[in-house]
Amino acid sequence: MNNTKLKSLLLKGIIDSDFLFLNQKSGKQLSHTKFHSKHKQVDITSLNLFETLKSLKQLVRSLKFIADTDNKILHIWLQNKQYLYILDLLLNKIVWDVDLSIKNSLVRNSSNKLKTQLLFLLDFPLKNNKKNIKRIFNEHIFLINKVNLKLEKNNWGSYKLYNNLENFKKFLFLFIIIDLVLNNKK
Repeated sequence: MNNTKLKSLLLKGIIDSDFLFLNQKSGKQLSHTKFHSKHKQVDITSLNLFETLKSLKQLVRSLKFIADTDNKILHIWLQNKQYLYILDLLLNKIVWDVDLSIKNSLVRNSSNKLKTQLLFLLDFPLKNNKKNIKRIFNEHIFLINKVNLKLEKNNWGSYKLYNNLENFKKFLFLFIIIDLVLNNKK
């Protein structure tokens, strides 16, 4: 598939998954938001397409980096118990060449320190709790991607995708991106 076709498929996927719309009004005007509208007592916020694409490209590059290394682990943290269950069901049918840790907390494992690790936080805010941050860095997890709506003063060197995952189509869109990158044999 050529590069132009991939870009058009990504854009179509973003539009089909309603990835650019939030079902709540953002309190402040951010570089991530484009406009706010109220229709039939529902506040809708549209995200900036270029900021969202930039964040998605950072996520894809992080996943590609993990996919290209030999000894790797992908940590996925979720607060939503339903998404944890669905992700477990989906991953039982898919085989990736990566060790997975799908939890809602950090599990200590000394063998993980020898692996290249990516922490993917879905709707799980990385607060300014220095104890948790220190624990993450002590486990040698230096590559962190987050998806949430929290405005954080300190991003701790992580990549941020400004969005919420209340809509299942958005969660499925992110899962398909992860699957496409990790299953790419190039």
